Parts: sequence; structure tokens; C-alpha cells
Amino acid sequence: MEELSLKGEQKMNKIVERVRSIAEEISQNNVRDVRLNYDEDYGFIVEVVLNQNDKSAFETWLRLIEEVRPKGIVLSVDWTGENILSESAFVQYAVEVMLRSGVGPTRKDKFSAVKEVGASFH
Repeated sequence: MEELSLKGEQKMNKIVERVRSIAEEISQNNVRDVRLNYDEDYGFIVEVVLNQNDKSAFETWLRLIEEVRPKGIVLSVDWTGENILSESAFVQYAVEVMLRSGVGPTRKDKFSAVKEVGASFH
């Protein structure tokens, strides 16, 4: 994890506790865990694990994004309950989370249309 000063660490702990508090309220006390992680592509990630099914967890996640308005961190949500959403509904929720949070997928390798088109002719 990236080196944090004592002040930076205290700030991140406050953010984690704020996220936990808001998540508890939104999810009606269904928070299993909240933890801070670091990813080299996304930076600091606050992961919330909910004792909910996928639909309820996505709804909590969307409200959490609106309530927390994260700046400099990414909010991530996982759930322990059943997956009840259809594939298309799951994709709709995932896209809504990406749009509201401003976080999308990243591509590790550099894409080159010239290479891709050239490869298809060989």
C-alpha cells in the first residue's frame, strides 16, 4: 500500500468510518465489513461488504455514492446474499454505478487499432 503520513492515515480512517456509518444507515444495519485497500490503477478503494442480495446491494451502492460523494477514493461494494438479478439487470446496475461514480474499467495494455487491423489480415 502507498505510504501514508499519520495525518493521511487519520484522514483515511475518518473516511472509512463515515462510509461505514452511512452504509449502516442506508442498508439498515446490513454491513458485514468495511475495509481500505489500495490499487495501483484506481488508488484508494473503500470496500463495503453487505449482507444483502445483489439487487439490494446495488441499490445501497448507488445511494452510498450519492451520500458520500467520494473524492480521491473509489467506493466498492460486495455482497454475501444471493444473486437474483437477470444478466441484463445486473449490467444495467453496473453501468449506473460506473456512470454515477465516474469509475470505469481500465485496460492494462495499450490498444492499437493499426495492430489489430493488421493482425486480422495475416
